[in-house]
Amino acid sequence: MALEGALNSVNRNIAIAFVLLLLLALLLTYAAARFPVLPFDSKSYEELQEQASPLFDGLMRGVSALGELAIAMTLTAIAMLIFAIRRQWLEAVFMLATTSSVLLAFVLKELIHRTRPFPVTENASGFLQSINQYSYPSGHVLFFVVFFGFFAYLVWIHFVGRARVIVIAICGALIVLIGPSRIFLGVHWASDVLGSYIIGTIWLFVLTLAYQWAIRSKI
Repeated sequence: MALEGALNSVNRNIAIAFVLLLLLALLLTYAAARFPVLPFDSKSYEELQEQASPLFDGLMRGVSALGELAIAMTLTAIAMLIFAIRRQWLEAVFMLATTSSVLLAFVLKELIHRTRPFPVTENASGFLQSINQYSYPSGHVLFFVVFFGFFAYLVWIHFVGRARVIVIAICGALIVLIGPSRIFLGVHWASDVLGSYIIGTIWLFVLTLAYQWAIRSKI
């Protein structure tokens, strides 16, 4: 009975946290749609620029490059291959499902229409060019939170030993660094990044629940 009560308490706390994150995401999304810049946006950009150095600049650009569409899809294919080799087909399918974060970012950008801090000169055409001009949310941050977050979750469950610790640590570091890198490079405001972390966490939570349901259902 005590264990059941503890589990119920944990589930309630998770549900409360999820609702709070959802409300915060809605609030930030409304603010991004209503205001071109929030009070802390310019200050965050300026503070990160003060850290500029060849090493810091290289780190920020390197981390950010991992979120480019072609590289992101390559990373997804590699993750799927890792689980396919282990004959963990459900895990491979769910790694593919993490790419839904890219579609989610596209939809929200088109709905919010928030302009970027500075003009973007990345090569794109057609639909990608249209979407690329919008700032909220950050597709890079959304992808990192969902992809690397879910990959770390699967590694934690299915792998053992030092490799598991190293992979999870790398995934966590990349998730932490991608937000500041997008602000430092001037392609997103801090509020874009914060909103993306929250929305990404919500989407990661949904995918995790779907995966757990699939495991219980023995799909």
